[in-house]
Amino acid sequence: MNFTYLFTSLDGRINRKPYWLAALVLLAISLVVQLTVYYTAGMQAMMVVGLIFFWPGFALAVKRAHDRNRPAWLVIAFFVLVLISQFMQIADIHEIDEGQPTAAFLALSVVMAVFAIYAFIDWGLLKGTNGPNQYGPDPLQN
Repeated sequence: MNFTYLFTSLDGRINRKPYWLAALVLLAISLVVQLTVYYTAGMQAMMVVGLIFFWPGFALAVKRAHDRNRPAWLVIAFFVLVLISQFMQIADIHEIDEGQPTAAFLALSVVMAVFAIYAFIDWGLLKGTNGPNQYGPDPLQN
């Protein structure tokens, strides 16, 4: 498995198996790094460091969406929501009082949750389009 291609390139398509394997590798590395930063430098530092994993996750999701013949703008929309959420938390503008989210953060969280369910089903569980599509050849036929 070519991790450089999986985590850096926006071109082409990948089927479910390499998507999930790469996602699990990325998740494991991300957890180790972010937890280490959290315990040494705190929550906000962990969230900033977490942005390092933004591009690899984005590249992986784009290729998987392409396999489903979905445009990259769907992935961009989801990742923009994630960035806005991260910014609100880093800037500490996501809560009114301790534990009370702002209306904007709550609305954003609901939209993200709905989108995440869609993405999990569409990109994570469903088979890619058969044969070549506008994003490249069928990865199962190569």
